[in-house]
Amino acid sequence: MAFNSWEFLIFLMTVLLVSAVLRNYHQRAEIWFLVAASAYFYGQWNWGYLLLIYTTIFVDYLIGIQCFKSNKPERFISFSLMVNLGILGVFKYGNLLLTTTNEAMSLVGSNYQLNLLNVLLPVGISFYTFQSLSYTIDCYRGTTKPQKNLVDYALFVSFFPQLVAGPIIRANSFFRQLNHHRQFTFYMAQSGVFLIVLGLVKKIVLADNLAALTNPVFTQPESYNFSFSILAIYGFAFQLYYDFSGYTDIAIGIARLLGFNFPRNFNYPYIALSVREFWQRWHITLSRWLRDYVYRSLGGSKKGEKAAMRNIFITLLIGGFWHGASWNMAIWGAINGIAVVIETLNSKYQWIRWDLNNPLIRFFKWLLVIHFLSLAVVFFRAPDFQTAQQIFINLSTWQNGFSLPSDSYLFGFFILFLPFLHWFSSRLGINYRCGEMGSFEYVSWLTIFGVLLFIFGGEYNQDFFYFQF
Repeated sequence: MAFNSWEFLIFLMTVLLVSAVLRNYHQRAEIWFLVAASAYFYGQWNWGYLLLIYTTIFVDYLIGIQCFKSNKPERFISFSLMVNLGILGVFKYGNLLLTTTNEAMSLVGSNYQLNLLNVLLPVGISFYTFQSLSYTIDCYRGTTKPQKNLVDYALFVSFFPQLVAGPIIRANSFFRQLNHHRQFTFYMAQSGVFLIVLGLVKKIVLADNLAALTNPVFTQPESYNFSFSILAIYGFAFQLYYDFSGYTDIAIGIARLLGFNFPRNFNYPYIALSVREFWQRWHITLSRWLRDYVYRSLGGSKKGEKAAMRNIFITLLIGGFWHGASWNMAIWGAINGIAVVIETLNSKYQWIRWDLNNPLIRFFKWLLVIHFLSLAVVFFRAPDFQTAQQIFINLSTWQNGFSLPSDSYLFGFFILFLPFLHWFSSRLGINYRCGEMGSFEYVSWLTIFGVLLFIFGGEYNQDFFYFQF
């Protein structure tokens, strides 16, 4: 049940109505209802997925309590890691490991082949696994108290607005809101509706229409020339942003309509002047999760410069591999890790001095970063290494020439316009101040969004890209 479907709209309106009534008369009943609604929402993909998510919920709920009671909590956190990462490993990475093993055996001349697992990747498993793990790790570290109510914990892990693709919520923030009487204010209503409509515009008007260009090129790159390939590369970089940030806006908007405040997950990443700054602006809740639970667990910068650089690289490598069960994702993470390590060392040793007070130098550095990120994301989008290789062959050999059909020039101008749109949006910041707008500005923006959805929506409907993670 995708956010951009009529079925979800009916589901959401029902949940909002019942939740509002229960909140006024019996708040505990509302929480039970939201747990049931979240289970129904998740079950629409595959009812069998509920067994996995509730295994995670029951195990980590009990472990959180035992970590608090035990004199040796490391035993329980180890069990939590084993269960959560074991489930994630089998369902998400099992076939990659088996396929890699089969290929290695073929290389050494063996005809023996392991059978692949006949399993489907549960939607959102990476997100709810990391969210639940953050709770048990915080209980182990003593930075959060264990949740005694199983229903409350079930809602924390399975809450439907952010269940499938984030943002990744921390336990302290969620339970602090849950344990207080949530007030449905005018600000939350106004901003919630605005963010939902804004997210639909990002997804349906921008991301889906960009996909009409990028999908064919990444599916059959050998059929396209240099010009098509370069448009698809930069087009996908922005398609991914508008697709994922659109989902996040909708999730945050729905949560506000239900009385919850979720953290910001994007802060206009393509205005970044470094790869490190990009990761501080892109998928912020994941970046912070990796910082707090991977980088710091590895030792951070406590053991010297070499160890710190190693830990940065490993953290971003894991971040890349988290996104998908392919070596392409590992390459993408490694490329970003190397870039951040180089930038970190350069900031210390000043091999290259950037005078960021100079507008021309700022613009030049931005160009370097946007080109680097767009080229790196080829590995993110390509289904396999051979496809990524063909894309780069198209670029390096000017394969099949430069020409574009006349009906593709509009795409070219649109993609060239996107960096300006992104920069201009960062200056407007309407998603941050939408709850404080005056009536005229608020209605004007919603009218513009409605016209855009009417004119450009519905021709190329796509699932949210991050649903596969």
